[in-house]
This record gives sequence, C-alpha cells and structure tokens, in this order.
Amino acid sequence: MLMRVGIAHLAALLLTVFLISSVSPVLGQDGEHGDMRIDVEMVSSGVNSVDGSGSFRLTYSGEAATSFREGILTAFNTNDDDLLDPEEAEGFLVALSDVLMGKLVWGLAIDGITDFGNASDNMVRDHLSGVVYTEVNSTSAVVVSMDFDASGGGSSKLMQLSRFPVDTFSDAVGSVIGYYHEGTMTVKSRLIMVGIGSFTNPDMVSGKVSELRTPLGTVVWYSYHGDMLVDGELVDETLTYERFSILENQQIAFVVVLIGMVLIIRQPMKRFRKYKLLHPRRFRKYAKPLPAATYISYALAAFVLLLYLVPYLFSGGSQFLLYSSYLYFIIPAAVFVQFFASKAVYDHAAAEIPEDTVIEVKQALIETEKAEELLCQVCFSKIDLETDLFHCPGCGLEMHSTCAEKSQGCPSCGAVLFPERTRSIQCKACGETFLYSGMEDEYSIQCTRCGAFQEDVKSGRNYMVLERDPSNAYSMARAMGLSDRPVMVLTSNFPGKIRGEHDLGDNIEVKWFSDSTTDIDNVNPRDLDGDVMEISSTFLMTTKRSGVVVDGLDMLIEENDFETALAFIKRLNDLAAIHGATIILALDKNSVTADQFKAVSDEFDEIHDYQ
Repeated sequence: MLMRVGIAHLAALLLTVFLISSVSPVLGQDGEHGDMRIDVEMVSSGVNSVDGSGSFRLTYSGEAATSFREGILTAFNTNDDDLLDPEEAEGFLVALSDVLMGKLVWGLAIDGITDFGNASDNMVRDHLSGVVYTEVNSTSAVVVSMDFDASGGGSSKLMQLSRFPVDTFSDAVGSVIGYYHEGTMTVKSRLIMVGIGSFTNPDMVSGKVSELRTPLGTVVWYSYHGDMLVDGELVDETLTYERFSILENQQIAFVVVLIGMVLIIRQPMKRFRKYKLLHPRRFRKYAKPLPAATYISYALAAFVLLLYLVPYLFSGGSQFLLYSSYLYFIIPAAVFVQFFASKAVYDHAAAEIPEDTVIEVKQALIETEKAEELLCQVCFSKIDLETDLFHCPGCGLEMHSTCAEKSQGCPSCGAVLFPERTRSIQCKACGETFLYSGMEDEYSIQCTRCGAFQEDVKSGRNYMVLERDPSNAYSMARAMGLSDRPVMVLTSNFPGKIRGEHDLGDNIEVKWFSDSTTDIDNVNPRDLDGDVMEISSTFLMTTKRSGVVVDGLDMLIEENDFETALAFIKRLNDLAAIHGATIILALDKNSVTADQFKAVSDEFDEIHDYQ
C-alpha cells in the first residue's frame, strides 16, 4: 500500500513539473546584453506527423533599434513625416507575416501566423512597440512579437539551434525593411515536445543547451550570446532529434528508473528482516528499522530520479549529455551500492546486540527412552526436570518454580505453595482477600480479582528505589503503565531484555543509554544536557501525570562525572514537580560512595530500601 502511494506521489510530481515547464514564460524583456535578442518558445506533439504552436519576440536595442526604425521608416512611411503611424506599422507586420510563412522553427515549417489584416491600433502596438510615433533616435527598444503554428514530418533530423533564429526571424526582418543585423545577438529558445521523441548528440560551440526529461515528453532549452558570425559564417550549433530510439526513449527509461527506485528502497527492509531474526525470539518485536539505511536508500533513489529528469545536470557542460542508455548501467550500480550500504549499517548494529540477550538452548535430560516430557500446568511450556520442577504440596501438580513464585497458590487445588512466606491481604478496592509472598513492594501488589494496585505511585513525587536488581522500580513503572499513565524508561541495559524480564507493555517507552546512532531509541549518555534532557523534557511537557524511570546512574557518573549526573537528576526532578510527573531512580547504593549517596538521596521525597 505504501509503495502504491509513493508511486502515485511520484507520478503527480512528474506531471506537475512538466505542466509548470509548459506554462512558465520563457520570453524575456528587452535585451540587456546585446543589440538584438530573439526569444522563441514552442510546444509540439506527434509521431509520424508533428504539429506545434508557439510565439517569438525580437528585441532590438541601442544602435540596432535606431537602424531598425530607419529601415522601417524608409520602407513603410508613406506620409514622409519621419514618424510611423499605426496603419503604416500594420503594413510592416502583414509583410513580415507573409515572409515568415514556410520558415523553419525547431525543424517544423510555419503554416499559420497572427493575422494583422484590419488589426486595431492596440493590437499593432501590442505586437510592435518602440516604433509607432517614435523618433528614430529614441533610446527605447523595438520589440516585435507574433504567435505561430507549425507542422512537419516526424522523422529523425538535425536541429540547427543557432541558424534557425537567424535564418527565420532576423533574415525575415531584413527582407522586409532591408536591415540585417550583424552585431551581437542573444538567443533564448525553448521547445516542449510531447511524445516519444528524444534529443541526442549536442554539438555546441559557445551556446548552452539543457533538458528536462519526463514520461510525458521532454523540454529543451537553448541559449546563445555573442556574435553569430564567425569568420563571416554563422555559428553552427546542432542537436539531433530521434523519432524513436529504444535506448534513448524517455518512457522506457522511466520504467527502468521506477523499477530501480523500488529495488533501492526495498533493500533496507529486506536487510531489516534478517537483522530482526538475529534477536532472540522474545525480543524480536522490539527491533526497529535503522533510519541510516532508510535515508541512504531515499538519497540514492532521489539521485537516480534526478539523473533521469535533468540529463545535463551532472554532465559538466552542454557538450556532454547523460544519455538514457547510461541509466541502464547506473541503476544496477546504485542497487548494489544500496545493498552493501544496508548490509554495513545492519551488520554494525547487529554487532552491538548484547551477548546476554542470546538464549542458550539446552538439550533436556532424558534418562530412558520412555522418559515423559512434563509440561507446566500454569504456562503449559516444557519443564527442565533437574532445575525448574516444582510440585504442589497439596495435589502434586507439576509447574515451573518461577510460575509457582508468581501464582503463590495452586491453580488446581488452591493450596498455598509457600506457606512459610505467604501472607494474606484485603484489597482496598474490592475487599477481596488474596495471597501474596510478603516480599513484594507495596506498589507492585495487585489484587488477583480486580487487578487494583494496593498503593498508588503518586504524581508529583519522586522515589529512590535501592536494590541490586531493579525489579521493584520496574514494578512501579509497570503499575503506572497499567493505570494508563505514560511512562518512559532511561536504562543502561538492552531495551529488549528490560521489556522481557519485567513484562513492560508496548505503551512504555524504553530509551537506551548508548553512544551508538544506529537506533532511534538510543540516547547519548555523554550528552545529558543535550540529547537526554531534550528527550526527557519533551516527554514530561507533552504528557500528563507521566512517569520517568532512571536505571543506570552509575553509568552516567562514569561517562561524565558525579556533579554532571547529579545536576541532571535535579533538573529532572524540577521538571517533574512543575508538570505533576513522577521520577523513579533505581540505584544500587554500593555503586556510589557514601557522600554521593547522601547528595542524591537528598533530592528524593521517598526512599525504598531493599538492601
């Protein structure tokens, strides 16, 4: 589904780019670099027979404008008043239109042009400015513009980019008024070709050509500035048009590009599936794709698309074109680059999976061929007969020792499994009496009937839990999570291990103190004021009655220093007080000095000592 949406967005983008290119104006204003400027734009389509339409603008400035006015006055000023009126200007436009019929523009012959018969004064002024009622020596520029239609055969041909503006437009003006411009000239021309044709073999002297290639067609820009005559000859700059070429066809190339982009973008997900299988089974659901591999795939896919869309972008000059056929070699290379990049990123991340998360599989001891396989009657999984078997003292029901510890009562006969250390308690919520071991923290005691916790973890308070194994701190976190309070854990242990050992739900965020950047859930323990504090403060400010568990103060002290770690704890407690949140610090007091313990404990409202 995501791939289909991505393709749809890509198609919409290409259509938008093509439409913008087709409607954006290419015609310039008065020539600012030379005495004459020719601007041409045309749109064409077809295969065997090509039809097109467009417009042109001729701009004469400086001495060229003066010479133009002298020529047109000589040819069309019938009143001999040295000023051209609209009717006389209309005569020039009609004559120029007649001369342009049959002339070539981008390889197509003009067969229709703006009709100036009985044109209004405003129409004449719109298409011929700087002439009507204008002195010969005026400093204003002369601008001539017209629209035209053109047609021709769709066969392959050589486009004379520099010659057709001169042969068609400049010489047409010369044949009408006798003025042939021979000085500096600027040419700006654009062709939008809708269809399957393609352009190859650019042969430039000093002009520039660029192209936008799309599945709908292609857009070609040509520009030139300088003297059009070199040693008395017109500069000859050409571009070859091919009606259809399997190797250069932009539609075929686009299909290849699309397939290549799909293969590139899929590489990280394929590698992620292998990376996920490297985790122990119970931790696999916590594995996440690595952003670095995804970003590389997007960058390569965008690079390939850019090579297709703008073939001159990385060519180094107008003489060099990145042909469509080159993409047939570049795209497989990009797929291989993405393959090895994804492999390197995920291999590096796989090497950082802690060894203690690997589950060692042992062969069960079978004394005889008829030995029976026992299943725990609580969780219904296999029991290790030598190390993990427990019998109910009442009915003899077999179960895991760990399952017996959790249940405290036999699921079959109801007998108390550990009478010497089992106590009864009445639920504060429903009044039901139930058993518990007497060893749990009061915050983790949960009614077996209604599920209510017997002591709430209060909002706006902070707790220090002293124990070697932070199980009670995580019980408090789990209690908050089951009470629908947002919880985030900052730990120095592997997140998958923490979730599995302490049964933390998916609604509890776990951030890992690690300087590795391969996982989005890693936070840099050396950047307490930056990365760690930013994540913590954002969580506390965007949630209500939330809780944060910090497990790994000894690591923070080791990676920074005690004063920096203590300052972090103080800021965290201050933020929690402001936002009505709860901070729980799990600490082994043997991991810090007496003075350090005193300084840290002074920052907490309640201290639960299990050591």
